[in-house]
Amino acid sequence: PLSWAQQRLWFLDQLDHAAGAAYHMAAALRLKGQLDFAALQATLDRIVARHEVLRTTFVRSAGAAEQRIAAADCGFCLVTHDLRHLPGHEQAFAVSRIGADEASQAFDLAQGPLIRGQLLRLGEQ
Repeated sequence: PLSWAQQRLWFLDQLDHAAGAAYHMAAALRLKGQLDFAALQATLDRIVARHEVLRTTFVRSAGAAEQRIAAADCGFCLVTHDLRHLPGHEQAFAVSRIGADEASQAFDLAQGPLIRGQLLRLGEQ
């Protein structure tokens, strides 16, 4: 069964799919130095595997919402963008645009995943 918070989220999504954006928790981190992409991906995959809530979707069944929990090995889809080729002002604009687009993109509660991330490569380090 869904928790009260999950029921509320599902109900609001049924009324207005875009309303779910109110629940987005967008964050940005700036990393400096060499990035071990494989280690980052493995870490994100392990976090998703460990926490069922990050693998949960909601489907309608017999008129009510039910949880579906994806397999622990479903992984984390980290979309990467290489912006190193852009001049400074274009790079800053691209970062803002990608961030705004990501934050405004509604989640599909029935399909998932309900967590996503983007990695923007701005320089060599």
